[in-house]
Amino acid sequence: MSYQDIHASEVAELLQTEGLLVIDQRDPQTQSKGQLANAQPASDAVINQLMRARRQDPPVLVYCYHGNQSRDLCSFLSKFGLNRVYNLEGGWEAWQHWQAQAESGSAHDLNQTQRNWLLSHGFDPEDLNSRVELGMSPLMLAALQGEHALVEALLMAGADPRQVNDDEHHALWFACVHGDIALVRTLIAAGCELNNRNVNGVTCVIYAASTGKLEVLQTLIEAGADLSIATHDGVNALESASTLPVLRFLRPLMREVV
Repeated sequence: MSYQDIHASEVAELLQTEGLLVIDQRDPQTQSKGQLANAQPASDAVINQLMRARRQDPPVLVYCYHGNQSRDLCSFLSKFGLNRVYNLEGGWEAWQHWQAQAESGSAHDLNQTQRNWLLSHGFDPEDLNSRVELGMSPLMLAALQGEHALVEALLMAGADPRQVNDDEHHALWFACVHGDIALVRTLIAAGCELNNRNVNGVTCVIYAASTGKLEVLQTLIEAGADLSIATHDGVNALESASTLPVLRFLRPLMREVV
């Protein structure tokens, strides 16, 4: 049994589910500034309520600040037999980011320079998730080229941050390749899956370790990336470390990984 990560764009539909219990794991002061409809603060009473009702298998949506703490609660609930447990990927921050995108309009909001960029690279300017060679999307290519302003514009216009190419790489991977920390943070906040694995099972964390990109690695881990994941060949981030600074950074962290 396991829980399901959902993107911010799927929340509105899920909120219409009959009997849905929404759990907010943020602190009370933050909750008072805004929260999802009918959300209840995480508490022992709420958890006990769910345990008593688990035979009815009620649907549950859990969210926190960035989608990390909520994963632990979702995992706990699913282990007790709840089959309809959902974690808001990226947490409240991703929800707010998506709301801003949704309110901004559509692809028609791109300026002419941005639309010309799409055309010059073979993309359909009316389809922000169109693909070219190797399944590359506009968002992926803009991230690879370090075009931060364009990435922001594409996200605001509705480009899908979860889309992957033929090698199962997404925009966050290409931001890590480019090495722009601000861009990496932008795509994490937009909802790119931190622990996405490519066709070889390599995550962004393993890639950053293997290429010696310490600052990228630190940013990913601070955002909650999972160090326990290994490639399909069984190689983890520590075993992929290519430089001494990366090795020194990862060693104490890996000791904490169960």
